Amino acid sequence: MPVPPYAPRHAVPRIPGVDVARGLALLGMFSVHVFDAFDEAGSPTPAWMFAGGRSSAAFAVTAGIGLAFTTGGPRPATGRPAALAVAARAGVIALIGLLLGYASRAAGLDVDVILAFYALLFVLAIPLLGLTPRALAALSLLLAVAAPFAVHALRGVLPEPAFDGDPTLQDVVTDPLGLLSDLLVHGDYPVLAWTAYLCAGLALGRLDLTSRKIAPRLLGGGLALVAGVWLVSSLVLFRFGGLRHLWRAEFPGASRGEALWDTPDGATWWALVSRAPHSTTPFDLLITLGSAAAILGGALLLTRGALFARALTPLAAAGSMPLTLYTAHVLLLATGALTNSPALLYALMSTGALLFALAWRHVGRGPLETVVAETARRCREAVTPTRPPEPVESPVRLSKHIE
Repeated sequence: MPVPPYAPRHAVPRIPGVDVARGLALLGMFSVHVFDAFDEAGSPTPAWMFAGGRSSAAFAVTAGIGLAFTTGGPRPATGRPAALAVAARAGVIALIGLLLGYASRAAGLDVDVILAFYALLFVLAIPLLGLTPRALAALSLLLAVAAPFAVHALRGVLPEPAFDGDPTLQDVVTDPLGLLSDLLVHGDYPVLAWTAYLCAGLALGRLDLTSRKIAPRLLGGGLALVAGVWLVSSLVLFRFGGLRHLWRAEFPGASRGEALWDTPDGATWWALVSRAPHSTTPFDLLITLGSAAAILGGALLLTRGALFARALTPLAAAGSMPLTLYTAHVLLLATGALTNSPALLYALMSTGALLFALAWRHVGRGPLETVVAETARRCREAVTPTRPPEPVESPVRLSKHIE
């Protein structure tokens, strides 16, 4: 039976495996922001090799899963109430991200706050809410392969932003076109290509992630995608001379190791053969999509057992309030504390995030998550038709029933 338009739509209950995957992504992003990408010898650091690009991609995929959960899960909610609720979420997230831009600029951080990009991703997802998981998965793969070429081409067409660093509220007024082009193609998380991650997350969120068949398929399929794309990229880079052309065109004077692991500027089309973190190439997007799927599949498998689920409770708690903890970590980095002791800073940041989340989970949602959810709820209810009153039989008809 179809659900009437005035019937309430309930969010999907929390799934510990999804929260664990999001918590892992969050800690990975912390590491990339705390540790340098390369050491003094020019070699990539472990944080960059293992978490660079992969953690933010997993964060984006789980954001898509969360968006699917809040819009009905397997029974997607569409129409004006759902669209307005998603737009409200995007608005609050954008506001937080633009406010963080002031702290990032003032401290001269090299963090690249992701929240404004996420907000635009959510807005672009509104027309996609009613698509089937298969259609969303196909769109995700299509974007992963084709969007990098569009991003590269449009970077030469759309104006570069006038501001330097993370965008702020001021840029919305003084450089709106530059801000939009930064979010779409010029920034570190170009939305035109990163929609692939959100589509993948929406597709996964429309499935029954509690099914015992889903987790091993995600783990195996994700690892297979990573291995297959890595093999193809290795052939292109080493067997067919791609790395040599990339090195000469994008990294003159640098070592080949840097050319392999550093993000190219995109001055030439040879940049598209890179598989480096945040290079926004087909290789990069497909590898990180596969790793995000594998991380999710592994987390879902681990949390099936009561022992592992209990052991991973702090990580799941952190993954249930990513907006609050992400914001807190940017503000902490902006203070400049322990800049010369990255290992100690990362240990304190990660431990503090886990302990705070573990304690706060008894209160409810994270503080910023509560603001976002409450704003979305109010906007949704403001345009949701109320349930019509039940018809009341007249006294005459009622007396006949009594007789």
